[in-house]
Amino acid sequence: MADVAGYQDSNETLGKSNSSLAPGDICLAVGYSAMFVVGVTGNVVLLLASAFSRKLQTKTSCLIVNLCVSDLLVCAVQPSHAVSFLTRNSRTLPEVLCQLTAALAIISIVSSVITIVLIALNRCVLIIKPKHTYNRVFSSRNLVLMVAMSWLCPILVLVVPLLTGHGRLGYNAFTRLCVCDFTHKNANTFVFLVICLFTIAFGVTFFSYCLLFRHVKRSVLKTRSRSMPTKRSCRTELAITKNLLCVVCCFVLCLTPFMGVFLAIPFLEGPALHRVLSVMPYVSLPLVTDSCLNPFIYGWKHPHFRVVMACVLRRRWRDIPEPSQLLARILDYNTSDRQTSQVFSAAKSCETQSEIVNIETNNM
Repeated sequence: MADVAGYQDSNETLGKSNSSLAPGDICLAVGYSAMFVVGVTGNVVLLLASAFSRKLQTKTSCLIVNLCVSDLLVCAVQPSHAVSFLTRNSRTLPEVLCQLTAALAIISIVSSVITIVLIALNRCVLIIKPKHTYNRVFSSRNLVLMVAMSWLCPILVLVVPLLTGHGRLGYNAFTRLCVCDFTHKNANTFVFLVICLFTIAFGVTFFSYCLLFRHVKRSVLKTRSRSMPTKRSCRTELAITKNLLCVVCCFVLCLTPFMGVFLAIPFLEGPALHRVLSVMPYVSLPLVTDSCLNPFIYGWKHPHFRVVMACVLRRRWRDIPEPSQLLARILDYNTSDRQTSQVFSAAKSCETQSEIVNIETNNM
């Protein structure tokens, strides 16, 4: 309890002493607010595209949708951080809201990392192994288990240290973010867990893509001698793989500044730790930016998502290729509703004309 009280006192002291807004605080608030608007819009469009076209409802797209949901949650909590930069007061946000923001952000980011690993494994097995092996490994049941694991693991990584007294969530005066308390005496346990998870994830992803592109390089000559339909299919799969590699590379680039600061936390204490934590908002912004970039990568390079997302943005619902049952029902409902409205308007018009005729007959 003494640690928590001291942590809250330091929050209040720093909040009062740094009450004036600096240009950096305004820039951070604008940046996190922009991430909220752009990220939520882009990921919602991506989710609608996946829901409205059967062409996008594949096993790989299932993992893409899971990544999209985690990105959407990351972007959705950013207004809380923007408010904290503008007020610089730990009491501006309710403690429960701040803890919820921290929990959602941590769980969603770790879930994104695990999903990216699953996407890399998915592409590796699809291209390197036979089709029946891919169908067995990524069966519907296994996919459900993989998606569940991508959320259960980060929840355990967060909840277990908290329940065992190895940290707490809330507003941190040094980072000015709703995160975990890195100044807690046992916070290094949580830090080491996250570092181990990220290291394993990066290693598996890197190894998967190395195997994948070595296989692609060896099979280029074989592909040239195949028939045109087979060439076209291989070319499409390769384009999708390159697109997903762009997603992975973008994530690694955006994660690198954050991990550089994160790795230094266990080895620092006192004023040195406080100085490093004060840099956290600036290195966290690229990490949040990655959640906004994924929809643009899909819309720009993915051969299937590009077409459907363009139809969604232009609201050309009937131009969406291979519409799903959900979209068909919505279109049928709108059509029947429009027809009912037209019939009702015609009946109303006939009734009005009949009343006019009756009035003229009575006057005669």
